[in-house]
Order: sequence, then C-alpha cells, then structure tokens
Amino acid sequence: MKFQFLKVSCYGGLVAALPLSHAIGEYLAWLELDRHASTGTVHGYRADLRRFSDFVGGDAGVPDIAELDRELLRGYQRHLARARTGPKGARRPLAVSTRARRLVALRSFLRFAAREDWLPGDLGATVDVPKLPERLPKPLEVDDRDQLLEALPHDTLAQKRDRALILLLLSTGARISEILRLDRSQWKPERLWVVGKGDRERLVQVTDKARAAVDDYLAARTDHSPALFINFQPASKNTTSNRLTVAGAQHLCRQLAHRLGIPTFHPHQLRHTLGTLLQETMGDARLTAETLGHRGLASVAGYTKITDQRRREAYEQMQQRGL
Repeated sequence: MKFQFLKVSCYGGLVAALPLSHAIGEYLAWLELDRHASTGTVHGYRADLRRFSDFVGGDAGVPDIAELDRELLRGYQRHLARARTGPKGARRPLAVSTRARRLVALRSFLRFAAREDWLPGDLGATVDVPKLPERLPKPLEVDDRDQLLEALPHDTLAQKRDRALILLLLSTGARISEILRLDRSQWKPERLWVVGKGDRERLVQVTDKARAAVDDYLAARTDHSPALFINFQPASKNTTSNRLTVAGAQHLCRQLAHRLGIPTFHPHQLRHTLGTLLQETMGDARLTAETLGHRGLASVAGYTKITDQRRREAYEQMQQRGL
C-alpha cells in the first residue's frame, strides 16, 4: 500500500506515514476477514469510526495515526458526553448505550493499531466506556406464550409461514437473523444447522411440532424462491429470493399479537422465552449458553437472575396464601 505522507523514523530514514482513513480501512478488513465479524457489526463499526474521524478532522487532522494521543481521545469522550440528538426543540443527550457502542468501536480499533505497531502503546486502555444498566431477558409471560401456541392460525399460506416461523424460533432459540438466512435446501429432516455471530455454525434442536409446522408450510408453497421463509408483501414479490426480512418478521409478530389479544412481542423475545424456560427447568447455565449459541456463561447470567426472581415471587405468593 502506498501513502502520500512521509515521516522520519527513529533511525533517520524516511518511512510512509499511515493516514487515519487507511488505518481504519485496514482494521475493518481485519474485522471482516480475520475475525469473521458479521456484516452488521462491520457496518456499525465503520459508522462509529467515521464519526470519530469526522471529529478529529479526518486525514487532514490526523495525517499519521501515530499522532493520536490521550488528549485527543479525552476530547472525543467529552464530545460524546455533551452531544445531543433528536429534533430541534426536543434535543436530548445520547443514550448511554450509544456512547458505549461508539467508544467500544474506538477502543477495539486502537488496540488493533497497537498490535500492528502503528502506535507506541495501547491507547485503547485509556478509553473509558460508560457502564450500561443491566438488562434482563424479556420472555413472553406463560399465559401469553400458551395462548400464542394454541391459537396460531394455519389456514392460508401466510398463516402457515407465520406459525412455522414462531414455532421454529421458540423451538431452537435461534436469533431471527439466523433463521431468516436459511434456504429451503438447508431444511433437513434429521438436523438443522444455523450460522450465528462470527460465522460460527451450530446445531439447533427442533421439536416435532415445529418440524411438522415447517413441513406443512413448505408443502403448501408453489414458488421457486430458495429462501426458507418468504415475504408476501407486493414490493418484494419481484425480487429473486423474496426472502422475509427482520422488519417483516417484526411486523408479523405485532400483527399476531394484535389478532390474538396478547401484548406486542418482538421475535427476539421468543429466544428469551426458550432461554428462560431452559434455565427454569434444567438450571444449567452452560446448557442454556450452548443452546442459544453464546460463547461464555456471562451472556446467560440474566436468565439465572430472572429465574431466581420468579422463584422468589412464587415463594412470596405461597406465603401470602398461608402455605
């Protein structure tokens, strides 16, 4: 790679300087090709690092990444803390989660730059990420879950699709993106593999009821789309795969909830529902983590806390009833 900037090395010779934009490009390529980060992760990090680049003035402000220092990073952290968003007249501070995400992207980039010897030290260690409030899983309430399972219609093709999708999500605990990327050719009678974050493939369990629902839906289809779950919106019917999108899945969940008279739910809550059910019945955090495709036990700590909370509530109800 050729750079238009030159600097004097510690040995007295001329070496190519590395502009900020080139360094960010190298980092994003590493993130995608070496770390196998998802497309969404790479896109998000690119957007967050572009904001940092704009703050420091791009290559004009940082013609050589080695010029980054702690004061510049502190200035950016102060900038994020003071930033406002929203329409004029109703401006509000950035959400803590937004600030944290942007700083995590910057810290990861700086650590990569240190490993590549572009920086004299790990400036990422100087980036303080705000602590996020703990968020517990939000499973469907038991009554709502049971009503959903009992009342799912399956007369039309669209209803068969909706029923198959809901049951498959509840059965596998997979992320909605993992299910929607599946093709019909990947639907096997004996086992189902999904590809999760970091392009990691894992085997998921499918209940007999969910498998029968998917088979029933596929048998009713007459189209040639390769997608396992297709969209029925007019705007998508002319596309090659006609694949159901995440936004489409969210919409059908809202419509189902409205039709059945239960609280609105998001597809991801079906994943939370299985995780909570597993933790309540088995009490094995490692099993829950493996089923949901988490790499460590820390990611499922919330399921342990919510099941403990439910146990306490049940015990309090027993005491109130004099048991």
